[in-house]
Amino acid sequence: MELLNSNNSRPNTQLQISGGLVPTTADSRAIAIRQQYGNMAQLCKTFSVDAQRYCALNVEKAIRNGVPTFVSIVNTYGEDGVAALIGGHITDAIVRMGEERDIDPYDVDFISRAICESERFRLLSMASILRFFHLLKCGEFDIYGKVTPRKILEAFRKYAVEQQAKENRIAYEIEQERMHREQEEARKNAVSWEQFCENKGIDLKKYPTKMAYFHRKAAEEKAKAELPRLIAELIQTFVSVITFIDGYLKDEAQKKK
Repeated sequence: MELLNSNNSRPNTQLQISGGLVPTTADSRAIAIRQQYGNMAQLCKTFSVDAQRYCALNVEKAIRNGVPTFVSIVNTYGEDGVAALIGGHITDAIVRMGEERDIDPYDVDFISRAICESERFRLLSMASILRFFHLLKCGEFDIYGKVTPRKILEAFRKYAVEQQAKENRIAYEIEQERMHREQEEARKNAVSWEQFCENKGIDLKKYPTKMAYFHRKAAEEKAKAELPRLIAELIQTFVSVITFIDGYLKDEAQKKK
């Protein structure tokens, strides 16, 4: 696939993508992505124009299988290579939509870089990126008149809002499923009441069930909380009695005088 070169000056020629670009980051995620997708040429083959329809039909499956986000791809392979990849999809869309004449390579390159740089698209999965171009060629975005890269970018911006919401929903469902699996695993690995009593030194005959033990513990905790109040009431009663006796004795002594 021929794609545009990466500088921002008006290109005079096109170049063939080849491997050899090194990751822009050396983190484990970038290493894992390169191990999975190979060099730049292999990445372009995986996410080629031919893959658009499959991605469009299997976005949720791709996300669940861990397909990288667009920003991960850009960080791993560099903006130059990824912009060229996106430029190929833009050029193909324009040709397929009947505008094969007067495609401005500079304009395609500029828009491709704008897509790579924009925060709007970075969290979309690569499957969602390719899905857009498939839907575009199917006429989903009502682009009228001459098809240009800038019209494609505008359609892409509108698409990204709705698609990101869908991806967020999928991510939420995946997280809920993960939490449920962890809870089930914890439940399965929970020790028996007999083992718990043995570990804690609890008399199993005295507390044959978990409910009996924790009811007793709750009662003890409540009693502990009530003890200061009871002591305070006893002290108050004692003081009242002493005061009454003292007053009575003083009254009796006064009568004798």
